[in-house]
Parts: sequence; structure tokens; C-alpha cells
Amino acid sequence: MIVARLERVGFRYAGADADTLSDLDMELSRGELVLLEGGSGSGKSTLLRVLAGTIPHLHGGRFRGRCVVDGVDTRGAAPAAVAARSTLAFQDPEAQGVMRTVSRDVAFGPECLGRPSERIAADVTWALAAAGAAHLADRALADLSGGERQRAALAGVLAMRTPIVLLDEPTSQLDDRSAAALVDTLVALTATGVCVLVAEHRIERLDDAADRHLVLDAGRLRPATNAARPPRRAAPRDPSGPAALRADGLGLSIAGRVILTDAELALPRASVTVLSGPNGAGKTTLLRVLAGLRSADRGRILLGDDDVTDAPIEDRFPRIAMVAQDPGRHLLCERVDDEVAFALVQLGVPRAERERRTGSALARADLTALAGRHPLDLSVGERERVAIAAILVADPSVLLLDEPTRGMDRRAKERLANHLRALAAEGTTVLVATHDASFADTCGTRRLCIDGGRLRPDPRPARPIATVAA
Repeated sequence: MIVARLERVGFRYAGADADTLSDLDMELSRGELVLLEGGSGSGKSTLLRVLAGTIPHLHGGRFRGRCVVDGVDTRGAAPAAVAARSTLAFQDPEAQGVMRTVSRDVAFGPECLGRPSERIAADVTWALAAAGAAHLADRALADLSGGERQRAALAGVLAMRTPIVLLDEPTSQLDDRSAAALVDTLVALTATGVCVLVAEHRIERLDDAADRHLVLDAGRLRPATNAARPPRRAAPRDPSGPAALRADGLGLSIAGRVILTDAELALPRASVTVLSGPNGAGKTTLLRVLAGLRSADRGRILLGDDDVTDAPIEDRFPRIAMVAQDPGRHLLCERVDDEVAFALVQLGVPRAERERRTGSALARADLTALAGRHPLDLSVGERERVAIAAILVADPSVLLLDEPTRGMDRRAKERLANHLRALAAEGTTVLVATHDASFADTCGTRRLCIDGGRLRPDPRPARPIATVAA
């Protein structure tokens, strides 16, 4: 039975010179799990917004065509009427939370629909368990890691109990075990008649579970093809040499929870180190401590021979620079090129040199064509590239990246991996916290894992994949 239908749907964002979606026709049926593929900026998030009814009601631009969800035409229905039928988990879960604690946030959607309190309580309990977030119920949203925040956002969508569930990159910050559990939950949902549409770059996580694959390419849908997997390349060489950044005996507790316990870290100069670990293990916290965004309770941090333990972030930048999980937090300007140039302006770089370095950073990140666009009009993957370019333009000696591949397609991830290896060859030291195993394999020369507050070598063997020419 058809639960959603798009008829010749097109959409162009305000100020854009081309359509993001072009004459789309699509049908979704009850009880199916559909995997939506496509490159960064191909329109996947826009398509989900159309099905959720936020386009055309909440996003400026020009909409044409017809979208019907569960018998309701989204053009004429109130947003609340569409929300009762089709719910969307955003690509950036940080933008989705509205209440202080997880349980209250998960209950917010059903409460807005006016459901009885007894039903809301039962649905919240079920949704938290289904999203692997039951243990987070009483936690404050502001204290969660990126992966925990993503699970809380997923629970908020599941608690709505709508016939259509739309998920935008739902596994981008989940570890492998959590991602597998989520897929099991989605399959169980479809068995009850719910239609699930998932936009995802890490297609290997949903390959076997999906009933259908669709590809969005330049705003148009086409069936997926079974392309061969890329060949594998030789494992990178483990570098040696003195440490560019060292942490000795770091300890930190937050709200009574031990996050770091005598953590020891030494990053060799001109290397790429990959940091893995389960959601909530402390990866983001460690990076924030190293960057000066949070102070440890004990221990010290050395940048080369300089003790920077008590140095504020402004004294560490640009020698140490960090790109956080949520790229939207980095974006301050109304044009991409101004965003990339922002750090150079703050550092007082002369205009001619600033323009040269900005142009080079844009080209290296494949952003030249987007230079005049507003950063917040870009896809999450494109915004991630802007945030990274805006940091790299300052030539940091130590670069910290937290889940940098969120929203990126395979080719964009390969270009980033190539870029990081090139930076290491030029002398930059890189630490990458990621759950993306294929990206870790192709970019990292060293592997570390954080668990129980301590750092140790990652025991998993490397499975590097082929590079793609930039």
C-alpha cells in the first residue's frame, strides 16, 4: 500500500542558481526500508525535508509539484498535521534537541501532538530502548557525546510513532555495535507496517537490510547499480620521531562520571592518528581538552617542548586547531569564501596573502564552485568541508578532527583522506576521532582506542582501501 507519493517535485533554495530537486517522481510503501544514496550536495536532505513537510513551509525557496504523505498533501496541510504522519531525524542531531534532559526531549514531540500522558510515557520508554539510549534517560543533552546525542535524536523520532520515519545519516556517529542494533530496530519497525527511508553514505551498514536502493544524482532519482567495491591498497607505514603533542596522566570527571583516567598520548610529528572507541567513551572530551576548550582535573599537555596545560585556546590556536562534530558551530559568515578567510582576518594576515591562501584552501577542499554560497544553505557534508578548510587555512601544526566524515560521500571521504596524508607529508600532525572504519583504514598511520578512560593501541587490523584521485 502506498504511504507517500511525490509527483514532479522540484525545489530551488532562495539565492541558488540551480534546482536542488528536479521533477522527482517517487512512491514509498508501508513496511519497506528504502536506502537513499547520493553524493554530498545531491539533494538527499532536501528530499527528506519535502517528505517531512518542512519544505515548503519552513525553508525559503521555490517549490513545485505535489507531495502526499499518508493521504495528506503537504502543501495545504499544517506542519503539525504532517508531523503526525512523517517524522525526520536531522543530519545534525545538535539542531534537534529542545529540552534539557534526554527523556524530556524524547517526550517533546508526542506532547506537541497532544497524546495522552500514559501513552507518551510508554512510547518514550520504548523509543529510548529501541535507540539504545535507555541509559541516557536522565542525562542532560548538553553533556552527551556526539554519538549519544544522535541516539537521543533517533529516540525522539521513534517516539512519535508515525507511519513514515525519515532518517538523515543516522549512523554517522554511531559505533559498529550501536549501528547494527539500530538497523535491527528499523527492520522490526517495518514489520509493523512503518515505512523507513534512510539517507546514508555508509551504505554497507544497511545493504543487507534494505528492501530497495535509490540514488539521487544532480537532483534526479535513478535506481542503484551494484558497482564493484574499490580495490584495497597497502597499509601505510608507521612513522617515528619525537612527539608533536603529548598528554601525560590526564584525568577528568564530569557530573560524577569518570571520562579520562590517567590518559597517556604521544602524537608523532607528521603523522595521522585515528582514535576509535564506543559512543560516550571520551573521544570528543579528549580532543576538547587538547584544544583548550575544556580543562582536565589533572595531568599535563605538551606542545613540542612547551607546556600548554593551563594555556587558553587563544594561546594554542593556530598551533593546535580543532574541528568539532557539528560543523554548523564553526560557521559565522554569510559566504563560504569569507568563512574560509575568517581565521586569517583574525590573525592579521595581509590581504594579498589572505586571498592567495583562501583560494588555495577552497580549491584543495573542492569548494571553489561554492565560494559565493551561504554556508548554511549547503549540505552537512559540504559544511563539514567548509569548517575543515576554515581551520586548515591557518596552517596548524596539530589538527584535531572529530567525526570529520559526517555527511560525506565515499569520494569526498577519499579526498579528505588524501588531503590528511598530504598534510602529514608536509609536517602536520593529525588526530582523527571517528567511527568510520573504512575512513580510518585509508587515512590513518596509527590506531588508538579509548575505553574506560584510558588510551591503548587499537587491536583491530588495518583494512585500507584504494585512494581516489582528487
